[in-house]
Amino acid sequence: MKHTLNLDKTVSPGRPGDPPLQVGDPTHRRRTLLSWMVGIAAGAFAVSFAVPAAALKALMLEKPVIAVGDVLTYADTATGGQPGQPLKATDLAVGASTQLFPMGKADNQDNLLQVVRIAAGTGATGLVAYSAICTHLGCAVFEKLNRDGLILCPCHGSIYDPANHAAVRRGPSDRALPGIAIADGPNGTVIANGPFDGPIVP
Repeated sequence: MKHTLNLDKTVSPGRPGDPPLQVGDPTHRRRTLLSWMVGIAAGAFAVSFAVPAAALKALMLEKPVIAVGDVLTYADTATGGQPGQPLKATDLAVGASTQLFPMGKADNQDNLLQVVRIAAGTGATGLVAYSAICTHLGCAVFEKLNRDGLILCPCHGSIYDPANHAAVRRGPSDRALPGIAIADGPNGTVIANGPFDGPIVP
C-alpha cells in the first residue's frame, strides 16, 4: 500500500469567520513580505541610532592634554633617551633638539613637543619648546634640526625657525608652530609651564 504524507497547509486563521489562509495564497505572501519589511525597517532604525551613538561616545572620550607641571619625557630613542624617561635640561647641547611627550600622555599625538636648545644656559634657560605637529597638514616634523638649525617637515617641506618663535621660513605652511612655555622641574627635569599659544590642528 502506498503511503502519502498529509501536510497541513493552513496558517493562522486570521479574523473569526475568515477561511484559513493556504500557503501560497496571495494574502499569505503579502503578509509574509510585510513582516520581512517591518523587520528590516526596525533593524535599520536601530542601526541608525546605534552608529551615531557609538561615534559620539568615541568623541566624548577625553584625550589627555598637556598641562602646567607635566614632566617632559622622551618620545623615542633617536636623541639618546628612552621613551618615557624624563629629559634633563643638561641633555641638550646648543643647536640640538629632541621630541618629548608630557609624562603619561603619549596617547595624544597633539601633545608631541619639539624642544630645542637655542642658547647656552642653566636648566630650562636657553631652551624653547613648540608643537612638533606641522601647521600645514598635521605631519610630525623631523626630530633633528637641518644643517641650518631649522625645523623641517618631511611631508611637504615646510621649514620653521626655532630661534624666532618657530616662524615659517618656507611654506606651504603659513603659520608658525604653536609655542609652549617650559620651566625647571625637579631633579634637573623640564616641565610644561603653560598651554600652547595657538591651535595645534591645521
